[in-house]
Amino acid sequence: MNDHRDEIEIARPDSWKSVGMPSTTSSLSLERRYTEEEFSVIARGVVPEQMEDKWFIFMQNMTLSLHRSWTGFCVYKVMFNQVNSEYLIQEVLVNRDPEQYNSDEDSYEAALVGWLIDGLILEKRVPFPLPSNVSKDLPTGVYQHHIAGTGFPEIQDQGEKT
Repeated sequence: MNDHRDEIEIARPDSWKSVGMPSTTSSLSLERRYTEEEFSVIARGVVPEQMEDKWFIFMQNMTLSLHRSWTGFCVYKVMFNQVNSEYLIQEVLVNRDPEQYNSDEDSYEAALVGWLIDGLILEKRVPFPLPSNVSKDLPTGVYQHHIAGTGFPEIQDQGEKT
């Protein structure tokens, strides 16, 4: 985690355009544990700074809300539970309203939520997931830019930068 995160504005629900999660959702399976230090960074969220920033993310009442920055649509809600000095993901909901979000590959969705927390928020060097319907010939970085924005190095599964 980079020290510059300490200088970044803490995201609040009114920091950016946001639309609540629709009633049409499904649960995803994602098990993750975070330290108190990691959770304090996660709780800061993400406020878009430029057009390429694709996500607005904020924490409220132990629930992380992940919104697409251009539309404001809530795509994921991640509920955390504190157990001693760790923070565990308790539940993950994904938007299933086809007017707002069009994806139904649960394993990819869970991997993307994991990347958004670990790669985008915590700035860990982790490989970006690809859904099964994306051509294996497409460089991961192209798809990553489409989903996550710019400024993220493409990382291969072996952890090597390309």
